[in-house]
Amino acid sequence: MSAPVRPGAASGTRPPRQRREEMCEADYREPDGGFAATVAAVVADVLGIDRVGLDDSFYDFGGTSLQAISLCVRLEKATGRAIEPVDVLEYDVLADLITLLSDGSEGSRG
Repeated sequence: MSAPVRPGAASGTRPPRQRREEMCEADYREPDGGFAATVAAVVADVLGIDRVGLDDSFYDFGGTSLQAISLCVRLEKATGRAIEPVDVLEYDVLADLITLLSDGSEGSRG
């Protein structure tokens, strides 16, 4: 018996990303600088949206604890900085998450 196939997995395509403006009413404030843009791109990809602004919250887009785990793994690969899922849930606004990551801290330790 073979494993179930996720939608789009067979063809290698992903479902289209949702537009930020359809999910969030706040004005968009663009991340500035390469590091901030990288973090924003990873967050947007994990959440399945086209872009994330500095003032946007992980919760604005229905972020879940499973997505927080995925986000931590992907951010560490992209930035070399390790954080914990609880950090994503606590620093849910993109600007705060960028600050946490750029401070060079390694997130919560319990």
